[in-house]
Amino acid sequence: MSKILAILCSGRKKGYTATLLEKAVEGARAYGADVEFVYLHDYSFKPCISCFHCIRDAEHRCRLDDDFGSSGKLFLKVKEADGWVLADPVHMWGPSAQCHLLFERCYPFIWSGWLEGMPFASISCATNQGMHILANREICKWAFTFGMRYVDGLAVHASFFDEALREAEYLGARLAQAILAGQREKFEDDEERYLYYMDKPWNALEPYMENLSRGTFEWQKSMIEKSLRNGTFKRQEAIELLEKASAEFKEAVKYYRLHDYENAIRYLVKSSSFWTHATWKEFLEEQAIKASPPQAYRPLPDN
Repeated sequence: MSKILAILCSGRKKGYTATLLEKAVEGARAYGADVEFVYLHDYSFKPCISCFHCIRDAEHRCRLDDDFGSSGKLFLKVKEADGWVLADPVHMWGPSAQCHLLFERCYPFIWSGWLEGMPFASISCATNQGMHILANREICKWAFTFGMRYVDGLAVHASFFDEALREAEYLGARLAQAILAGQREKFEDDEERYLYYMDKPWNALEPYMENLSRGTFEWQKSMIEKSLRNGTFKRQEAIELLEKASAEFKEAVKYYRLHDYENAIRYLVKSSSFWTHATWKEFLEEQAIKASPPQAYRPLPDN
């Protein structure tokens, strides 16, 4: 039987957020899924210390000796799950620190690819000013980062709590349906992942265009072009990758301005991959990390 982790990020086990998660669990169990509650505050795990051991390690394990270390009980629960439904209270107009910490400590899974394709659903609950939509969008972004398959999410304010309870139950059923139907399927490549998230609460196209262009959405003012002009990159291999990134980003900007977002994504994915490997080659491979990128991480285009 497939296992769903019902992850509660709130410190309150009987609050609004917890009640919504319980309803989602009811929906998942009614559909036939095996569900295990995980109360994050019952576990002890610290922030990532940027030691990069999980990148260099052949099995991409975390070296910290806590509940999210390589043999920690929380790490093992996450690794063995078939899907997540995560419920989080809105803190400071965004996800809680505990929620952020969970995703931060999933860092080893970026290099192993273990979470890729895993069905995922989220609930963000606010009781005061709101900002639940913003918080849920941020969680969706983290799901994208790990290549999870975002089934759906609820952005809830307590003003509409009764309605949200019904929606949470349906959300749990949809998640169970996705898992039991065997939908844990890795994306074929980054292009497919970007396209899949285009209609989700967070999609990568505009934020990544903004990132590479330094907020201008212009090729000439991008980080890539500026790096080529100012001589920041010294290693020849990195410079060659940078030149490829620039050519692809020029095309991405062209199609973005034409509102042809599928072609914009196609070129953006290539550009970002070349950019990623150029910066890794220049700043990380022989300095901070002292290792090449793991095979699962942002493979270079075939061209």
